[in-house]
Amino acid sequence: MFSRKFITGPRLVCVTAGMLLGVPGSVPAAAQADNGLLALCRADAESLAARIAACTRVIEERSSDQATRAEAFLQRGILHEQGGERDAAVRDYTETIKLDDTNALAYFNRGNAYDQLDQIDLAIADYTQAIKLDPTDPDFFNNRGQIYDSRGEHDLAIADYTEAIRLDSTDPRPFYNRGLSYANKGDYQRAVAEFSEALKLAPKDTDLYVARGAAHEELGDQAAARADYGRALEIEADNEDALEGLSRLGGR
Repeated sequence: MFSRKFITGPRLVCVTAGMLLGVPGSVPAAAQADNGLLALCRADAESLAARIAACTRVIEERSSDQATRAEAFLQRGILHEQGGERDAAVRDYTETIKLDDTNALAYFNRGNAYDQLDQIDLAIADYTQAIKLDPTDPDFFNNRGQIYDSRGEHDLAIADYTEAIRLDSTDPRPFYNRGLSYANKGDYQRAVAEFSEALKLAPKDTDLYVARGAAHEELGDQAAARADYGRALEIEADNEDALEGLSRLGGR
């Protein structure tokens, strides 16, 4: 009844020419070409194949410096992941790390890919390294928490979600996920409280109403459960989880 959701996908920080090259002022012609290709890598309007090809050209260009190639590998990894090629994504994130082992996003993104490949221990190791490199990013804690939760290590998950909330209390995801952890521990009262906090931040999210309705159901509060399932259906009339919940309670 309670399963993890809201995992944060691969991310990329936009990098300017000056940041990539580490020099102010004028940019050499070869570097300008590389930056143009990197811009194509990140151009959402272009096809996935065109963007991957642009990244590959930067990677294979002899004039590309180490920082530029690291950026191209990172972006290409994201594109491979978007195309469902997670093994290829892992290889590219690994190349990024070889070129820049301080790149927290490369570890984070590789952790996401490992998670999707069910290589859980490797995912945790990468999330942990990302946190060591940048302990101020709430997504790193949120995603590691979801892995802990999937392994039944709910207290470790709750600790990570709590830190994510401390870093950003405006994001409903860690409240939702912490509620799932409490529900999976059998503490449905605290789960209801967490889902309610998340709903203050995302009042039209049907998953939150369904989760809170299920927690109310576990507590034996059928009226509250029915109300939450009904609210979910007001927002999304064909929500299967809400319909199933009402069916368990004897219909709408």
